[in-house]
Amino acid sequence: MKRTLRRYAVHALAAVLLSTSPIQLLAQEAESDDTAFGLDVMTFNIRTAIGQDGDNVWPRRKELVAETIKASDPDVLGLQEALAEQIDFLQSELPEYRWVGVDRGLNGGRGLSEATPIFYKYGELVPIESGTFWLADDPNPPAQPRRVSRIVTWARFHHLETRRQLYVYNTHFTLRRGPRQLRSAEQINAHIADLPPESTVVVMGDFNAVAETSEAWRVATSDGLRDAWVIAEKREGPALTSNGFYPPPEGREGRIDWVLVGGPVTVRRAVTVLHSVDGRWPSDHYPVAAELLVRSQGREGLR
Repeated sequence: MKRTLRRYAVHALAAVLLSTSPIQLLAQEAESDDTAFGLDVMTFNIRTAIGQDGDNVWPRRKELVAETIKASDPDVLGLQEALAEQIDFLQSELPEYRWVGVDRGLNGGRGLSEATPIFYKYGELVPIESGTFWLADDPNPPAQPRRVSRIVTWARFHHLETRRQLYVYNTHFTLRRGPRQLRSAEQINAHIADLPPESTVVVMGDFNAVAETSEAWRVATSDGLRDAWVIAEKREGPALTSNGFYPPPEGREGRIDWVLVGGPVTVRRAVTVLHSVDGRWPSDHYPVAAELLVRSQGREGLR
């Protein structure tokens, strides 16, 4: 009798597994894994505060930038083209966040010099260590203030609820496509290669190169990083991120703002965020958001 019941139970379990979709299995596994957690991330080039932008100058759109961030409510936010006054304003508008990062030092930190700060919800994440390296032959802070390369800000976070750790990188590549962008991608990959095996990694930024077609994207994704937009279970919005303060034109594509992931990460949803008020857009870039599931290490077979 016990053998019959056991055989029936095995057959019943097999029937359930065969009738369950891979996504449902992933959700069920996540529910049974007390170290898995969701992580919402966003990358957002907010456009410098000193741009000659007419009606789109920073004072006229700064509240919209804050509103756009609040609407997406990311756990981790990477900004590009952020000047000190912009960071200060957003910090005052987003009290649940703190941030790490430094100015890259162009012109002694004045004018068009920018930071690539990482904002994070401090009630959920604690930075254990963080730093900035320069995308140049010498990754250390430059001695000459007028010739300064782009930067990468990074942080190792401790997730308070699960006690898991993750690494976040935020950058803004040069406009000059070619060898400099390729070396920048290689430098980031080299930094990640030194991390512990199976580390959870998120790399985001304005890469000034089109995803899926540019050589910079191919190099960036050649050593384990995966494009969140490409592997997402669900995508929303156009495959376009640079907009010139206008709505997306029909049929045009070109993703130069990316979220890349490495390690045991599933991308549930990727979104090009289209948020405007009365015809005004928060930036000349659309932000890109991604809903991630960080799984336990050793489960990379699940995508």
